[in-house]
Amino acid sequence: MAELAALVDGAGKVSVYAGIGARDARDEIIAFCQKVKAPMVHTTRAKEFLEPDNPYNVGVNGILGNRAGVEALESADLVISLGCDFAYTQFYPEAKKIVQIDIDPTHLGRRSAIHMGLVGDAKTTFAALTPMVAAKSDGAHLEEHQKQWKEDQEGYLEEGKESDPSLIHPQFVANMLDKKADDDAIFVSDVGTAMVWMLRHLKANGKRRFLNSLLHGTMASGMPQAIGAKLAYPDRQVIAMCGDGGLTMLMGDLLTLVQEKVPLKLVVFHNNTLGFVEMEQRVEGLVDHFTGLVNPDFAKLAEACGIQGWHVEESGDLETAMDAWLAADGPALLDVHVNQMELVMPPKIEVSQVAATAMFGVKAVLDGKSREVVELLRNNFLR
Repeated sequence: MAELAALVDGAGKVSVYAGIGARDARDEIIAFCQKVKAPMVHTTRAKEFLEPDNPYNVGVNGILGNRAGVEALESADLVISLGCDFAYTQFYPEAKKIVQIDIDPTHLGRRSAIHMGLVGDAKTTFAALTPMVAAKSDGAHLEEHQKQWKEDQEGYLEEGKESDPSLIHPQFVANMLDKKADDDAIFVSDVGTAMVWMLRHLKANGKRRFLNSLLHGTMASGMPQAIGAKLAYPDRQVIAMCGDGGLTMLMGDLLTLVQEKVPLKLVVFHNNTLGFVEMEQRVEGLVDHFTGLVNPDFAKLAEACGIQGWHVEESGDLETAMDAWLAADGPALLDVHVNQMELVMPPKIEVSQVAATAMFGVKAVLDGKSREVVELLRNNFLR
């Protein structure tokens, strides 16, 4: 601990990277960040615990994260990873000192090279560390990333604005859901793009809960997890944010909702594609294959099962439908046709990604898919 305190005192810029293992250490993290002027970055699983009312929070790291979260780690002289087992090595800062604190010794250094590894509980370790370090007076590092975090949040709001009534961006749906859902709602998402909209556009306030798989390729987890959440918390609003691919994989559970009288609310981001897989293929410069879906009208399908359903294709119709859907008694499904060409933009655009996406454009034109290239540009860059 003395060596760790010396590292903190010797570093000009300190950042904290906190994961689900630090969920009970929120107050201790805030006290530490206040003393050493450190921004705190959190993992997706730690959102609901560490984000609310935390003035030192600057968002999330990784491909699903935001620019402030990524850059707060990249620019630090010292990163303290606390209760975090984030798997994507490319998002750890290179050639910087990383201290990892984890209750499980097998986690130390398994994701990235570390300067120091300490085995301990996040809450008690940070409570002991803060009195040992000297207060820092220079707040430039913290203020830089707090400013960027504010800009990131403003950008998420901007992404959800609609100027074309015939085009519904999924961010528009998520922003509206954030405003209209209960303060203590439980949100459950499928993996893929539905999870991105949940993590980026729904606000944690200390009462809301967020559940998703976070394991690679675990499709169709949204609705069944949400059923369990609603049965466990029958008096709270539970909303399943489903992709059309995820919902169709376990569509039979619509009958479970009726048979077991589970008043779950499902919103379907209906884009007729396995969106995240399609995006990954395009970012790699590939023409997407085997990602298209032939879907029914999910609202009519729900009604055939005995569930109230709403189908929306125009942005001007969404608010009325969402109000009715949320107010409905019993299980209810909101089927929203969203932009199929929506890209999940990473926190920072690398030259290699731009080049690869451009290569997709060339290949798509040669493959007779020039219309897709035009739609991709129109829906993501020209709005």
